[in-house]
Amino acid sequence: MAPPSFPAGFAAMLLLLCLAMTASAVNFTCTVRATCQSAIIYTTPNATTYAELLSRFNTTTIGELLRANGLTYSTDISFAATYTVFGGTIVRVPYRCLCAGDRVGRSDRRPIYTVQLLDGLDEIARNVFGFGAFVTYQEIATANNIPDPNRIYVGQELWIPLPCSCDQVDGYNVTHFAYQVQAGDTTSAIAAKFGVRQATLRKINGIHDRTSLLMGQILDVPVPVLSISTRF
Repeated sequence: MAPPSFPAGFAAMLLLLCLAMTASAVNFTCTVRATCQSAIIYTTPNATTYAELLSRFNTTTIGELLRANGLTYSTDISFAATYTVFGGTIVRVPYRCLCAGDRVGRSDRRPIYTVQLLDGLDEIARNVFGFGAFVTYQEIATANNIPDPNRIYVGQELWIPLPCSCDQVDGYNVTHFAYQVQAGDTTSAIAAKFGVRQATLRKINGIHDRTSLLMGQILDVPVPVLSISTRF
């Protein structure tokens, strides 16, 4: 029996989706050596607390994590341990970005994950942190100088290199957010959500067609520093 065939358009779309899901840091470039503040926009898969998120990501302080999410009235760890963050909540997770001169921005040696029994790099990248498309197993292997991604050991500490940048945009200081495209997103809606110009968003991500966004795609959203106090 002949194998099933698919229309060329379907195959092309599938290829683009696969590329979008694996090329996590493709838009995050650095032209200068620097460190700065960056963040991912993380959607919680299940109910949790800010204390648990702090422990999971270990990239920031409890005060910074709470302020980044508009909770400016408390920096107390007991509050963070009891405040329920419901599943599906969009959380801003801040971290330091390192631009080391190789034109690729990465989180500055954080988060750190300790390998558990039966872990694999692909499983860690996709599921353990819930990072999904924010990082690939190849990027974890490269960051940790692992020649064979199939050979890791229990207790090994892995640096998870989240995408980021410290570059100015159009001459202005910005905070680069890593945002994962959701179903129904448009560039205009994303730009409005974060208070950036749609033209800037499309330019920095190389988007030439307003309809070319793919679910799961990672975008660099350059939020003006002056607006961070209300949006970060």
